[in-house]
Amino acid sequence: MGWFWGDSKNDPVKKLDPGLREYLEQEAPDKYVPATEVKPTSTSSPEPQTTESAKPKVPAASLYPDGRYADLWKTYKAPVDVDERAGVRGAERVIEKYKERGDTVQRAAMENCALEHEALTYCFQTGNWRKQVEARLTMCSAENGTFSRCFLTQSKFLQALGYASSFNYDTEKEEQIQMHADKLYHQMLDYEKRVEDAKAAGVQPPPLMSLFQPEKQSQPQAKLDIPGGEPIPAGFKPSKPLEKLTPHERELEIRAHNAQLEQQKLYVQEAGPFMKTQDNARSKRREVAVSWFGETIGKWLS
Repeated sequence: MGWFWGDSKNDPVKKLDPGLREYLEQEAPDKYVPATEVKPTSTSSPEPQTTESAKPKVPAASLYPDGRYADLWKTYKAPVDVDERAGVRGAERVIEKYKERGDTVQRAAMENCALEHEALTYCFQTGNWRKQVEARLTMCSAENGTFSRCFLTQSKFLQALGYASSFNYDTEKEEQIQMHADKLYHQMLDYEKRVEDAKAAGVQPPPLMSLFQPEKQSQPQAKLDIPGGEPIPAGFKPSKPLEKLTPHERELEIRAHNAQLEQQKLYVQEAGPFMKTQDNARSKRREVAVSWFGETIGKWLS
């Protein structure tokens, strides 16, 4: 034990292989000091030693394993981690917005059709027993048809006008869109009523005007009148054949379709960082798998 008691003749470290001794000096917490260089112990009170638990924990990303600047490195976030978290938040936001929009549009449509819904409820719940039986047998078909058309059409108007499409909700803006959708719906009903009255009177029906762009005239397209000259988009699939829809319903179907495409683009832009992160991670996994198992199995595994 001459190493610790100052006897240089019995120092065991001197007998070690030079390479092993150099290794021990590098790995030891404190550099090895030969016995001849050990200073006499001071009679004064010993300096407080830093315990292991008191030493700052060195983050994995730190460039200084000895603990320097540990208080600064502990807040360090790797760029990949930051990108992934931002991407995940963006994707979660898109998914949540997609789920919420359908419910939000339906609630607004129900509010716009409150009178029609009240009439349907009144049909089922009022009158003498004979009228109630008749209502149940016919399922209040007239009132039910009026409410159903209102709800479905108002929903399409809301979608076409971009209701609840923004990720930054503006209450005043959404209320204006909701009122505008209700206004357009009743303009459509008013035009249909005037056409019926004109036919009954044997006179020329009123000119067909676009609900969304009143300044534009209707242009016949393949024997189908579409107000405002709206072109039929490629791959367009209306809820019903266009021949069975009124001119304004055709315009509305096309407008709602185009608005849905724009909404999908917005979703893709919002979730873009997450999608890019996922693609990069998938590419890296594929490279590793291909290097291990070959191209065919590697691509299948990744």
